[in-house]
Amino acid sequence: MEKDYLIIGYIVSTHGLRGGLKIKPATSFVDDRFKVRRKLTVKNPKTNEFETLTISKITTQKDLLVINFKEINVIEKAEEYLKLPLYIKRENVVLEEGYFFLDDLLGMKVVLEDNILVGEVSEILEYASYHTLRIKRENAKDLLIPYIEEFIVSTDLASKTIVFRPIEGML
Repeated sequence: MEKDYLIIGYIVSTHGLRGGLKIKPATSFVDDRFKVRRKLTVKNPKTNEFETLTISKITTQKDLLVINFKEINVIEKAEEYLKLPLYIKRENVVLEEGYFFLDDLLGMKVVLEDNILVGEVSEILEYASYHTLRIKRENAKDLLIPYIEEFIVSTDLASKTIVFRPIEGML
């Protein structure tokens, strides 16, 4: 079921007594994904069910969004959602040609330019300036590869393959 959803942000703290929440965006399309009246989804930790929340107000505070949801109007209710991811339905997102979801990289094979298998993408880590792929390798420690053009030669979603160019000492 969670494959039907994309994480677009994380609830990091509360804001005010009326149930506002501070959100760290996890999308390159913040203005498109976070709009007043947009319906977002959160997985309730008590019931393990998905709930729909409707954005009623948005302000920014440094690199965070402060969002009020129609369904949350007291701090006690807001505290129930701390540290949870916010989702949007994958089917409601249209990407331009050449773009893809980061989640699509999970499970892809990573090979060298001469087609030697390095491993498989097991996790995507997000840092301030770029994303890093954690590559699970057979009989070796996991490898971390920055997802930047200096290392990534190509990404082929159809064949589920990423071609990787390491620097000396990386492997």
